[in-house]
Parts: sequence; C-alpha cells; structure tokens
Amino acid sequence: MSRIDAATLADLAALANRAPSVHNTQPARFALDEEGRILLAADLSRHLGIGDPSGRDMGLSCGAALEGMVMALAARGIGVVVDDLWEADIRSWRPGYRLAARLTATGEAMPSPLAEWTEKRFTWRGAFSVAAPDVIAGVERWAAEAEDVTFAGGPDALAVIAALNDDASLSVMRDRAFRDELVAWMRLSPAHPAYAFDGLNLDALCMGRLEGAVAGRVLASPLFDLADRLGLGKSLVAEAGKTRTAAACLLFHRPEGESPVVSGRAFYRFWLGFTRFGFAGWPMAVLADIPSASQALRQRFPLPPDHRLINVLRVGPAPHALAKYRLPPHDLVLG
Repeated sequence: MSRIDAATLADLAALANRAPSVHNTQPARFALDEEGRILLAADLSRHLGIGDPSGRDMGLSCGAALEGMVMALAARGIGVVVDDLWEADIRSWRPGYRLAARLTATGEAMPSPLAEWTEKRFTWRGAFSVAAPDVIAGVERWAAEAEDVTFAGGPDALAVIAALNDDASLSVMRDRAFRDELVAWMRLSPAHPAYAFDGLNLDALCMGRLEGAVAGRVLASPLFDLADRLGLGKSLVAEAGKTRTAAACLLFHRPEGESPVVSGRAFYRFWLGFTRFGFAGWPMAVLADIPSASQALRQRFPLPPDHRLINVLRVGPAPHALAKYRLPPHDLVLG
C-alpha cells in the first residue's frame, strides 16, 4: 500500500474512527507494516475487563473501525483485501496491543454508498421525536430485507423491550465493579480532561451538570446499594419512558461463531443503514449480554436459529444532532 504514508494514515484513521465503539472507548489503532500494509490493532488499555471479560465487545468495536477504514480507502479509490486476525489472538506484535486485522491493497474500488452517512450517524439517549408513519414503514421494509436485522415496533413490542432493558440494566448495575468501570468512562463534568475526546460525556448521556454530578456520586459509592435495598435501584437506571418514545427497536444478530471483527463491520453498516432514514440510535447491549434477556427476546421476536443476538438499538428521530467526541488523529496511529 505504497500510496499511504503516515500523514495520510492519520487522516484515514480519523475517518475510520467515526465508527461506534463500546462506551466510546475507541480501542482501534492503525499502523503501517514493513510492506506498507495497514495493520489494525486493539489498544488493550481500553479493554473493559468487567463489562467485556471475553474481549468480544472490543473486537466488535475494532470491526466497526475496520469497516470505517475500508470505506475511507474506497473513497480514495483504493480497494483492499482484509485478513481477520482476531481469532489468532496475536499479542506479541507490540506490548499492550492485540492484532485485529491486516489490510492489503488490491486495486481500485468504488466509494461505498453508506460513506456519506458516517458524519450524520450519532447516538441519542434521550426521548425521540415523533417519526412519520411512512418513515417507520420504510425502516420496517429495510429490516425485512436484511438478513441480520429484526424489526420490533408498536406500543406492545416497545413496552416488552423497555421492561426487559430496565430489568437487565438493574441486574448489571448491582455489580459494584461494573459500576466503577462504567463511571471511569463517564465524563460527568466539562472539566474532565478527556471530556471532548472519549467516553460518555454529559452530551452523550443527555444529562445536565447537576444530574451528572449526582449520577457520579451515587454510582461510584455505596449509595446505589443503599437505594437499591430501599427499592429505589430500578428508578435510578430506568429508561423505559425513553424506550417507549422510539419509532422502533432493531435487533441486530449475526451468525453464531462469527468473528467479532466481521460482526463489528456488519454492525457499522447496519447503523449507517437506518441513519439514512434520519434516525439516531441508542444501544441497549445489556439485552444481548444477559442470557435471560436475550432468551426472552428470542421467544418474543423470531430470530434465525443459527444467529446470535449482538445488540438491540432503540431508534427514532432525535430532536437535534449531537457532535461526536473523538480522539485526535495522531493518537490513533502507531509509529
């Protein structure tokens, strides 16, 4: 890949890093090898050891960034062959990193029709605006044509998912170690040094400063456990009201046993797919992570028997767009 130098790679990495990642940890790092090929590696310092013990979510995040890199290269007319290195679990390449993929130039490529939506994609945690019925119908038709998306719409379906999400969220938030890890990635004050770069800040969480300060104090202390014992735990994590305002929930699923890098690439395409309808989304990954919740969804909404539920997103039109908070390009490239 002789046409790519370090400066160009940084520009490409910034485009690739528009992709979503778990807790906005942005673990994907890029480098050029001695043959000029692009290497994608996971920065293990950004691994969520409690929330993602197997590293699967990190692999999904790297896969999404990989898809972003493939699209960024295609926009320059460069086609690539991708070697998925995730399952090889290569950590000897450089201390603190796990190789995820290698990209080798193979010739020319046409730009992806999804690329124009990368800048318009964003997460929205708040209540959604009302979606036009014809737009919802369009999303439902699109989901029906996809092999890895199941549409769940209407008040009854949304109520079921809302209740499952609140129950599953409470179960994981009762784990103090999980809460501590989550709070470590929350940027609950604009004064936080990483507020504009990574993690979940007040804008992303749709919180005001006071609400953020209270949330941080409660989650990072025994106050949550005390409130939970008093029967108030669920009210502290409940999002059912927001979920019920969604135009729909979309269940994203992929073949069982598929590499998380491959699934992550498909996940980014999926998100850009509904972005085209003017929808934002909020991942409710806990519904896929908690076996009882995942099983309940499979019973209520038919999924292919050989597919694994990867994530569930509530989607709809947001009242306004949100900026993406991303690391600077030079932090994404390894020399």
